[in-house]
Amino acid sequence: RLDVPLCVVATVAAAPLRDVRGADTAGMMLTWTVEEFFAYSKTVWKTVVRRRPETVSLLYPLMAWIFQEPSVELRRQAHEVAMAAVRAEEVDLVGGRDRCAVDVLGAVLTVLRPPSAATERGLFYTPPDIADLMVRLSDVEHIGLVEDPAMGTGGMFRAAAVAMREAGRDPRSIQWVGCDIDEMAVACATVNSMIWGLGEDILFYAGDILLTPDWKTIARERRDELRTLAADIERYQALFGLLEG
Repeated sequence: RLDVPLCVVATVAAAPLRDVRGADTAGMMLTWTVEEFFAYSKTVWKTVVRRRPETVSLLYPLMAWIFQEPSVELRRQAHEVAMAAVRAEEVDLVGGRDRCAVDVLGAVLTVLRPPSAATERGLFYTPPDIADLMVRLSDVEHIGLVEDPAMGTGGMFRAAAVAMREAGRDPRSIQWVGCDIDEMAVACATVNSMIWGLGEDILFYAGDILLTPDWKTIARERRDELRTLAADIERYQALFGLLEG
């Protein structure tokens, strides 16, 4: 299964280089037990859901297993993956200033996917250097939207964000629109949009655009519906709190 290792790598990617006391995060994580890491993982994804409720449907294939009371053995395996990621210096790689320099989730997904995925579903990922070259040929100083109808884990978005920052622009100032037939890749792209600081104006869709020509409309309606629902829930919770008080 792909969801557990990808989710674990994404969870580790959320860790800063140092905690609030200035202690080395990676060193601390290496001391965690299975249950301590699992509790941390739950906290991370609950925080993501609260802060970005419109991404829940996109992230569900990646994070659902955490909230489905996984077995002790599955938790142990997730812990082993986490410790391997930390020992491989993922925290240093993704937690520093060069967060946009690499697509860790894309690399992991490419390795885990069977070779048959490329021929059966047409899953071919653009190498980072090619993505960088394509973006250099574009006018990143004036664009207001970046769209990739076969985005994978968002490699083109990463390259565009790097070029925009080099040109003195903030990637959070534009819209990012993407689709892919692979829902796990879309989930990874959603996580990457947070790692790379693309902002909240993302419009992603998991599905076959050849069969769903109005995918942008569907994605926008779904995003807006989740945002409205989250706002309603927060409002009702505040009301109930006042009543109970």
